[in-house]
Amino acid sequence: MFGRGRKDSAERRDSDGYSSAQDNEDTRSESPGRSAPGIADGPYDVSEAPDDELHRLDLGALRIPALPGVQVQFQVDEATGEPLTVVVTDGRSAMELSVFAAPKSRGLWDEVRAEIFETIEASGGAEAGGSFGRELRMRLPTGQPGESVPARMIGVDGPRWFVRAVVTGAAGRDPGSAPLLDETLRQLVVARGDGAMPVRDPLPLTLPREVADHPDGPGGSSESATSGRPQMPVPPVRTAELR
Repeated sequence: MFGRGRKDSAERRDSDGYSSAQDNEDTRSESPGRSAPGIADGPYDVSEAPDDELHRLDLGALRIPALPGVQVQFQVDEATGEPLTVVVTDGRSAMELSVFAAPKSRGLWDEVRAEIFETIEASGGAEAGGSFGRELRMRLPTGQPGESVPARMIGVDGPRWFVRAVVTGAAGRDPGSAPLLDETLRQLVVARGDGAMPVRDPLPLTLPREVADHPDGPGGSSESATSGRPQMPVPPVRTAELR
């Protein structure tokens, strides 16, 4: 599944979170993923990343800010050593991050959000306004029979890339309960690269040096720090705890 990016500040000011059709058309003509002056406008394309001296874990296509109190976990394909999932946790909530190739001419989140909404509407899924624009609210299975957890799907469009964030745990129910995860997403940097890729294909990720050098993560463990999030793939978990 995929997600979509934030639009300009006018959409954020709408009392019901919706913008007009003309607003939607206008924002598609702007650089995707950017917002109006005075508003924190990350995630950033690597070409526009701020010179803020903030340390970021380099995963190749993603550069994740190393914020104190946040833990970054990777489930790794043992055959290739490449990350299968990237999950950021604060101990109560989890945010799974993915990044995909997108067209140069438009963003993906509008169309993909509509596709996903069709599949979740019957089970109580809904659209809602959020800090990053329109998002999806849903329930995701945990892997236990008949058990599911509330979740939010956020999307951000950038120049030829698209970031999807799936939030579970406390922030899956209460969007305001995980400010560190919001800040992680705002300070994220995407390095798309210049190579041609099929639209919606995931951009390649690599383990950051901090984790490759310390397979269990500096100060971390191989166990999940957050309960109640959807079941993830079975290969080993590697953790970087950021202090």
